[in-house]
Amino acid sequence: MRELQVPNLFEDRGNLYSQSKDGKSIYGEQVTNRGGKYFRVFSPIRSKLSSSIRLGLKPDIRKGDHMLYLGAGAGTTASHVSDSLSDGVIFAVEFAPVPFIKLTSISGIKENIFPILSDAQKPETFGLFIDRVDILYQDVSQPNQIDIFAKNLDHFGAKRGILMLKTFSLRSDFSVEKEIRRIRDNFSVGQVKDISRFHKGHYAITVTN
Repeated sequence: MRELQVPNLFEDRGNLYSQSKDGKSIYGEQVTNRGGKYFRVFSPIRSKLSSSIRLGLKPDIRKGDHMLYLGAGAGTTASHVSDSLSDGVIFAVEFAPVPFIKLTSISGIKENIFPILSDAQKPETFGLFIDRVDILYQDVSQPNQIDIFAKNLDHFGAKRGILMLKTFSLRSDFSVEKEIRRIRDNFSVGQVKDISRFHKGHYAITVTN
């Protein structure tokens, strides 16, 4: 296996894996044992982050990061990021109660995931549960998703960010080019990847603040 730039993520024969300490399958994904080490399949179909990396994104994720994850859903991607942040933590914010129940269950296995049931648009309401944010990862389906991203970056003083831009959720009078230009006006943009091959209408964008 070839280790990638992202800590504890590996590539082998076109497949991505995250190295897991516990060796447990979280959502039914295959777990491989190689030389006494456990590797979980990180499918690009199941995760926008996986598909982004598969298509060449090089996110600046560090193993000791404290990550704020907005729109964590049921925790599929968060569980793999948990493997990557072997010395860090994830503050996983989800608004919908049903996926949050699953997210909470996963946090019982992945102890560096801290689920927060809250609205990503209101960082002032959940900020008291968070000590610091080194990197913001956002995957929310809201027309004002860029405003949410910017508000949370500024509120927590995060220096790095990864935005999964969902074009279907933008207002009809907004264009992707206009929204990306707006991001460039406010942040230093690293990479912009069209990940429609795996997730139609989505772009992965890395920024520094």
